[in-house]
Amino acid sequence: MEVEEGLLKINGTDMASLGCFLYEENAGDHTNYDSLMKPPKMKEYTSVSYRELDGEELPETLLPRYEARDITLKMAVVADTRAGWFENYNAVLALLKSGWLTLEVPEIGRVMKVYLKEYTRYSQFTTIRNTGQQIAGFTVTLREPKPFSNSD
Repeated sequence: MEVEEGLLKINGTDMASLGCFLYEENAGDHTNYDSLMKPPKMKEYTSVSYRELDGEELPETLLPRYEARDITLKMAVVADTRAGWFENYNAVLALLKSGWLTLEVPEIGRVMKVYLKEYTRYSQFTTIRNTGQQIAGFTVTLREPKPFSNSD
């Protein structure tokens, strides 16, 4: 299995160079892109509710803003040997926990500033039939404290 280059970059590193890629558990799934493309939740507007008046008062001009959001991605690491897999996996983990991350997905034309919030799942290490390559997947949650906006 060869990982296609240029689909996912973190801090300028093409993740394919580490044998890392986004994967789906079932054919036809698109949970990674659902997470990447889903717009963040909107922040509540500040309102005032006077006892003497019906309803609530809001500013004349409303400025819509997003809340921070979590992005959950399923990632896999593949290598030709078990030792190579551990080397790639450890390099990916070191990169993910290095602080601020610039997550670039050229296919959707978006660059996000995120940080690693947690590792939420790990899938069993296995060998790919007919190739001998080693592969395992894991799920990470990244936090985007200042989500993209239409005005940026």
